[in-house]
Amino acid sequence: MSLPTLTLTQEMSLPTLTLTQEMSLSSLALSITQRCRHHHQHFSPQHLTSHSYHVEMDMEGPNPFSHLLSDLKIGDECFKYYSLLGLEDARYERLPFSIRVLLESAVRNCDNFQVKKEDVNNILDWEKKQTDPNGVEVPFRPARVILQDFTGVPAVVDFAAMRDAVKELGGDPKLINPVCPADLVIDHSVQVEFSRTRGGDDPGGGGTLTGQSCGRCVNYGQPGCVSTAMSERRTSSRSYSRLHRSRGPHTEGSRSRPGSPVVHSRPASPSVYSSLPASFSQQVYLMPPTASVSGSVMVGVQQPWQFQPAASTTSHQLPAMVTHLTLGEALGNTLSYQQQAIPCTTVVPGYNLPVYPTPHPAQINRIQRPVSYYMGSPYMHQSSRPGSRPTTPDQCQLPDSESHRSVDIEDISLRPRGFPGLRQRPFTLRKQECDNSAVSVSDTSSTRTDTSATPSLRLSVSSLPSPLDVPGIPIQDEVCPFHERQSEWSSALQKNQEIEFERNYERFVFLKWGAQALKNLLIVPPGSGIVHQVNLEYLARVVFEEDKVLFPDSLVGTDSHTTMINGLGVVGWGVGGIEAEAVMLGQAVSMVLPKVVGYRITGTLSSLATSTDVVLTITKHLRQVGVVGKFVEFYGPGVKQLSLADRATISNMCPEYGATIGFFPVDDTTINYLRQSNRDGNKIAQIEAYLKAVKMYRNFMDTSQDPSYSEVVTLDLADVVPSLSGPKRPHDRVSVSSMKDDFHQCLSNKVGFKGFGLPADTHDKTVPFVYESKEYTLKHGSVVIAAITSCTNTSNPSVMLGAGLLAKKAVEAGLVVAPYIKTSLSPGSGVVTHYLQHSGVTPFLAKLGFDIVGYGCMTCIGNSGPLPESVVEAIEKNDLVCCGVLSGNRNFEGRIHPNTRANYLASPLLVIAYALAGRVDIDFQKEPLGHSESGDAVFLRDIWPQRSEIQAVEQEHVIPVMFKEVYSRITTGNVRWNKLEAPEGMLYPWDSKSTYIKRPPFFDSMKKELPPIESIKNAHVLLKLGDSVTTDHISPAGSIARNSPAARYLASRGLTPREFNSYGSRRGNDAVMARGTFANIRLINKLVGKSGPYTIHIPSGEELDVFDAAERYREEGHPVVILAGKEYGSGSSRDWAAKGPFLLGVRAVIAESYERIHRSNLVGMGIIPMQFLEGETAESLEISGKETFTIDLPEDMKTGMIVPVHLSDGRSFETVLRFDTEVELMYFRHGGILNYMIRKMIQ
Repeated sequence: MSLPTLTLTQEMSLPTLTLTQEMSLSSLALSITQRCRHHHQHFSPQHLTSHSYHVEMDMEGPNPFSHLLSDLKIGDECFKYYSLLGLEDARYERLPFSIRVLLESAVRNCDNFQVKKEDVNNILDWEKKQTDPNGVEVPFRPARVILQDFTGVPAVVDFAAMRDAVKELGGDPKLINPVCPADLVIDHSVQVEFSRTRGGDDPGGGGTLTGQSCGRCVNYGQPGCVSTAMSERRTSSRSYSRLHRSRGPHTEGSRSRPGSPVVHSRPASPSVYSSLPASFSQQVYLMPPTASVSGSVMVGVQQPWQFQPAASTTSHQLPAMVTHLTLGEALGNTLSYQQQAIPCTTVVPGYNLPVYPTPHPAQINRIQRPVSYYMGSPYMHQSSRPGSRPTTPDQCQLPDSESHRSVDIEDISLRPRGFPGLRQRPFTLRKQECDNSAVSVSDTSSTRTDTSATPSLRLSVSSLPSPLDVPGIPIQDEVCPFHERQSEWSSALQKNQEIEFERNYERFVFLKWGAQALKNLLIVPPGSGIVHQVNLEYLARVVFEEDKVLFPDSLVGTDSHTTMINGLGVVGWGVGGIEAEAVMLGQAVSMVLPKVVGYRITGTLSSLATSTDVVLTITKHLRQVGVVGKFVEFYGPGVKQLSLADRATISNMCPEYGATIGFFPVDDTTINYLRQSNRDGNKIAQIEAYLKAVKMYRNFMDTSQDPSYSEVVTLDLADVVPSLSGPKRPHDRVSVSSMKDDFHQCLSNKVGFKGFGLPADTHDKTVPFVYESKEYTLKHGSVVIAAITSCTNTSNPSVMLGAGLLAKKAVEAGLVVAPYIKTSLSPGSGVVTHYLQHSGVTPFLAKLGFDIVGYGCMTCIGNSGPLPESVVEAIEKNDLVCCGVLSGNRNFEGRIHPNTRANYLASPLLVIAYALAGRVDIDFQKEPLGHSESGDAVFLRDIWPQRSEIQAVEQEHVIPVMFKEVYSRITTGNVRWNKLEAPEGMLYPWDSKSTYIKRPPFFDSMKKELPPIESIKNAHVLLKLGDSVTTDHISPAGSIARNSPAARYLASRGLTPREFNSYGSRRGNDAVMARGTFANIRLINKLVGKSGPYTIHIPSGEELDVFDAAERYREEGHPVVILAGKEYGSGSSRDWAAKGPFLLGVRAVIAESYERIHRSNLVGMGIIPMQFLEGETAESLEISGKETFTIDLPEDMKTGMIVPVHLSDGRSFETVLRFDTEVELMYFRHGGILNYMIRKMIQ
């Protein structure tokens, strides 16, 4: 059935829209439903009849491409999609795959207002239009938005303020929500205050913890304290300590049955012991295998601390002190004890089930257990078992009685490894005291019916390695495993998380309110991972399904490395906060139709090279080619050799090689990764079927699928060699073999990106210093920071497991990392912790100091925390060029740490290698990393794992159940977050005392009615700037200087300098951010003639901070303008680069040219972008900046019109009004995009 003509009228005084095109009833219903949702209207297809339907549609018309809506049956379900092949245009299949995504979005969203039919034709004609010298702008409406907390907080603040404004104007504040899905991951707040879980008494001494243990019991060092005796052998990076986990069956992700008992969250206090009877028993509940986490058995206390006398033991085969626990498939197993008066207890690891009693500390030195899949890993201490090989999950055979490996006492796990071959197999664990010898474990087959299914475990007294760990849950309470007392110092992860929550409490409470109050917004709590890795592993859809309509996933994000998702075949890139908010509100972003560089990859990677080496090679190559503002699309047979994680690593560094995106189309590898990362099988089927239907599914071996590109460049993977990049830029790649010579040359070179300008006679200077009562030396090139960090590499199992294997071999060879080097490991998600521990490499990483310190963007963004004071003093007093080596994506000078003048990007393997060496000026081919205990030289080649070795471990240990375990509780896994008490209700109760969150004044004087256009009268020049003023010069960033207006404001609120935090953390407070606008110390204002955040108050001639001058102009009733040169607002898009000037009272910017996105952001905030006529500048017009400016704005403003500017000295000049589209004009008339959306909502 179809309708020849349908009329959509409007109940308000808005024009009538008529649909004259014939379409099916279902197609029309679907079209109206989608568009009504976009305009916050409700529509049900049942409403559609031959009569009129009332709906507000603004100036939009029907989609002229509705006839392309087609059916697609996948399995038993039927879907709709826009068939681009229905365009019947041969140009489509010549389009690059990334451009096809832009085309589909334009076709699906075409309304002849924001997206016009002409825009669709321009994209389809990409081959010709991309060469237009003036550029062809096209709109793009992404499917979703992703944010991190630094940039996400101001967005949520704006939404909260918009709700207030809507209510005050008489509207319904519930209408203010993101229109398209938005995800916000809190990942930028955690810092490496503590690391290594060893070192000084307080963070000021370098942020490390003393001793070799994770934390000290208050009884540490006293006679009889087990932790004292064991501290030499205990490495304790308890990122997710078994001892401190409260994981009851009711916790989300545990999949328990109703009525399951809750695990007691803390062990009993020592006072319990005095009241224990001579013998007692306790019932425990064993969850069935299907309810286990990662296939692990979960044990919980059914009736904690309620003990009943047990029958006396009749068997005399066991000594008097016994801990006997039988685990089986049946429920209600009995845990029975015979108790003696003992001062210490231990906690069964994993889920805090108390086991009583343990032997007296003096009687325990060590515990050992077999190397098997029951409790450990085949990679643990294999050297102690000559000829041993890993037991496969299905073999389930215990080693012989002499085969064992060392484990911590707290590492006695009451769970098998969690594989199908073990899940159904019960086992018996018996622990007893036996004169420093065997803890007898006997086969219980004689007492059980099913004798064949009862493996048993041998425990004996021996040496202690570090405990293994079950990742995924942030630790809560750090207790001494032998005294059950609160530790004086907790682990690094624990401490860093504590500080993170203390420092960001106000921000986190506000974001938690947003998570509850705003629909269509998912907020991922802190401690979950890095935004881009979480996006890759969990958030990305690849193909969206909305109301049974399928379309490609696409996004914009408020972080430049949003491009990492390009590796999964999803088009997306970083934008500023204003653009992101516009997309969240259903608006399109404008972009110039890009050129697309085809990057053809061939060959095979060598066995020694890593994906990090590939991306550093590509980054340098594409910087030389020049791809700024372009798309890069990878193709060729070599792409097939790259794993999905390898591709994501390459896409992640897209901003470093300058492109807008670095795109890998979806292929079989993508589909396999979706399965590996535990995506839903039905969704995967939809993805594959849809992308094949629209010819967006790629076969890199089929050259007939190769599209047209603007240009093609090639890389042979065989040419890639181990590399680093630095010392100051990510695209200055240097091969490892040349590193020593290159660094020495940098010392001599004049100051610049590859030079430090040091006199030759200082190059060999060495400086002694004392750290932890031992003397060490520093020199130029010494490594003081070694960080495995950033989603660039932590998302890639091959380099992470490679680092673990290298660490294992290094430890076995007797190598160590100098204790003063700040080492750290900050994974991008809990999945990393899972496979590192599952493969058994975690203890070796920890042994070298690479403990888990947090889950988030840390060292890579400068959250590296303090260095030891003695190290800092040695560096600063002797002007040393010391180094940081990190697996990140940016290493600009001053970014990583103030005391590391040279910083090198490297693979995680090389991070460890240079940490072991202690310096970057080493020739690994000729110089050893160190020496073994026997004195033999150990070279890097001796411990470097082969690529095939790494791949074998990855294939075995990176499994879907890990992704399921981590992401099944992504929003509830952080107990600290869960305990935060956030306000309820649709309106946020602003706290006037808060210095982090403040209601912005953007809508304070807003009215329902559209305001008249006001001309600018007698405006003073706030700043007169030159060329290439970047958003970094404009937007507040970095630390808050103690003599700045922002510092004075915070001090007036009672804060001390140590509490100032950074501008990034205070983006939710406009009072701080306005004071930090133009506060860059390198800003050059021609009115002043020197660098710094200063200007002249023209009427008085007084030199003031920029903010103070703006405030004085405001008090005097004078508007202000800015004069600028070429490329004003270049660099990364930053929302406060537009919001800040607005709050300073800037009405217009007059520049020679603009960076495209920043110009759009100015419009979005209601600031007028004006441009000097071609060939004219402020200098050529002899404008000093001391004049006043009057700009008459006509009511009938048009895009690109000429507008005169009148000066107070009687002169005038003409400018171009840089409103480039009708949409931009509409935004300006409303006072900005947010004001436009508010009025739209209340109509």
